[in-house]
Amino acid sequence: MGRKRLKQLILFDIDGTLLHPGTIARTLLDSMVAEVSGTSPELKVEDVAGFTDPIIMETALRRTNFSDGGLSSMVNDLLDRYPQRLEEAYGDHDEAFVYDDAVELAQGCLSEGWQVGLLSGNIRLAAEIKLQRFGLWDIFKFGLFGDDARNREDLVWMAEEASWEALGESYTHDRMVLVGDTAEDAKAAKVNGVRSLIVCRRPETKERIQSTGPTWLVDSLEETERIIAWMRAE
Repeated sequence: MGRKRLKQLILFDIDGTLLHPGTIARTLLDSMVAEVSGTSPELKVEDVAGFTDPIIMETALRRTNFSDGGLSSMVNDLLDRYPQRLEEAYGDHDEAFVYDDAVELAQGCLSEGWQVGLLSGNIRLAAEIKLQRFGLWDIFKFGLFGDDARNREDLVWMAEEASWEALGESYTHDRMVLVGDTAEDAKAAKVNGVRSLIVCRRPETKERIQSTGPTWLVDSLEETERIIAWMRAE
């Protein structure tokens, strides 16, 4: 008899990994901060990629020198209002699209008998809005989001206990893979002893991603069988 395959939990990032969200979320966060501060924080891709929504919002407010009331309470207030604004704007946002290679990888992992989940800096409702548009939300039975912890490292750390509570199965960090697209994903995985598969969607970020020591770094996720073989062999 062959050796029994070890069941694994494969955690997928959303923005830049499963889908290209376009500019609408960043533009919306920017405009919401401008509405309360009177100044645009002029958020750029590097201000949002790899970070959680609470940290992005706090960074934006600090950049405008926001001082009208408590910073943390304003972050919470804006994030409470953000999902409704996002839902209104995202449905017909024509820049957003799905990365088919990531969806095929998720389906391939399911075919292996592995669990697939989400690990995203989006707050949960924003993540659901983005994925529901493309019919992807229900693929993932488990997730950790920006309203579960402020830092991506903490989200990865929480995955062991959270997966047990959500799935009724125990997955230690050495039985997980984090699939992402940024250096922050790779660092968060490494700190927690989790393997990382990083897809470099933006060539200008490749050197920085390499410096963080991801387990695997690829230019696309198209070679599904090869990637799954890597995960299976570890």
